Amino acid sequence: MKTVIIGAKGFVGKYLVQELEGAGHTVVPVDLPEVDLLNAEQVDALIEGARPDAVVNLAAISSVGASWKNPSGTISVNVNGTLNLLEAIRKYVPQAKALLIGSAEEYAIPEGQKALKETDPLEASNPYGISKIAQENFAQLYRKKYRMKIVCTRSFNHTGVGQTTTFALPSFVKQVAAIDKSGKPGKIFVGNLSAYRDFSDVEDVVHVYRMLLENENEFDTYNVGSGVSNKIEDLLKNVILKLTPVQIEIVVDPEKVRPVETPYLCADNSRVKKYWNGTDIRITLKKMFDHFRAEA
Repeated sequence: MKTVIIGAKGFVGKYLVQELEGAGHTVVPVDLPEVDLLNAEQVDALIEGARPDAVVNLAAISSVGASWKNPSGTISVNVNGTLNLLEAIRKYVPQAKALLIGSAEEYAIPEGQKALKETDPLEASNPYGISKIAQENFAQLYRKKYRMKIVCTRSFNHTGVGQTTTFALPSFVKQVAAIDKSGKPGKIFVGNLSAYRDFSDVEDVVHVYRMLLENENEFDTYNVGSGVSNKIEDLLKNVILKLTPVQIEIVVDPEKVRPVETPYLCADNSRVKKYWNGTDIRITLKKMFDHFRAEA
């Protein structure tokens, strides 16, 4: 397949390029400064010129925190940008497969601690989640009206080397690695630690994305997650802090606490289980620690 990846230089994009090229695919990597998704003419020119077999849209305002600071920008990029892309595919390569990345943040806050299924109700509690519900609704519309081949994911938290420290786990790991390298006791600044999240290794996630692209019969919405939920506090205290013998004090920073926090998220990943590699998140965190330690 010849695949256009929008946002190829981002955290997930770099891993997806490796995954697809490693499987023999031709990749057309597109970085956001090169093509503005909000400029329909640029998007048209890209798709008309490349004539891909598949298109993956990784370009998004993808942080819940960032979406609270810029709700209108989040809707512009995540919804209008996707619409421009769908229109270009419809016009120039209507048989191409599109993979649109959504989020667990689309779901209504679950009652109790239960794994979420794709059939569970959607009711996002932040601007990012709302933008991804809108993206999915347009995908369904284009599937029905134009018979386009569109796959949507609801991806749960994923992490790995290269993720920015605006996200909780890389922020924790980087701070701990720096304290470890100093050899002196220190403080780590954190947000809300009470939430439970389904964290996966980014390499497992991009493997699922490739399988969804390659398999002809996959044209729907899929949870992409490990099926295991960990309390953030437990990952910090029982895994990350254990990576160093140095004494570290945990300090809650009000700036890092979100306005609305979903207490528990876990994927029912039965629809993608056959594609799931299942890397232990502790292995991922150790890799991240070694990377930050080398950089510190």
